[in-house]
Amino acid sequence: MLNKKTLHAIHALVHIASLPQGVSISTTELSRQLHLSVSYLESLLKILRENKLVCSTRGPGGGYELALPASQLSVWSVAQAFDDRSKPQAPTSVYQIDLDALLGGAIESQFQSILSSIFIGNYTHEMEPSDTRNGPNDWRFGFKPLAPSYVPVAPNSVFQLSQFMGLRATA
Repeated sequence: MLNKKTLHAIHALVHIASLPQGVSISTTELSRQLHLSVSYLESLLKILRENKLVCSTRGPGGGYELALPASQLSVWSVAQAFDDRSKPQAPTSVYQIDLDALLGGAIESQFQSILSSIFIGNYTHEMEPSDTRNGPNDWRFGFKPLAPSYVPVAPNSVFQLSQFMGLRATA
């Protein structure tokens, strides 16, 4: 199975792939859409960049874009970047058969075959275009506006008390 980092990276790539051609996305905006922290997302994007799956542009208006077309970017290439699949140990004796290694190798081969046939571009049509503008219900810090506070109606001073109560002042 795929680990959490790999799944988050696949989600990030699908979001990036769903953008119009030539448009990049910042880590802040992508983290907001994926509900991940910026630092965690940056660690994922660093691995994707080192494996030449995304490219980045610095500065204002910069961000991340896919390095390859989404139709050529397989899920297996993402899994290889994040999953450290160690080779099984060879048997110590000539007469010893390592069934775990044989079964593991067969399963790994099928797993690789299936993930190599699935591409990031297969899922971009399922993404709804997100509006990057902040709407009235988009509260950045999770705070909602406070209800208006109750302000009691009362006189400012003792001298206005009789007016407030509707009584005539007697001197």
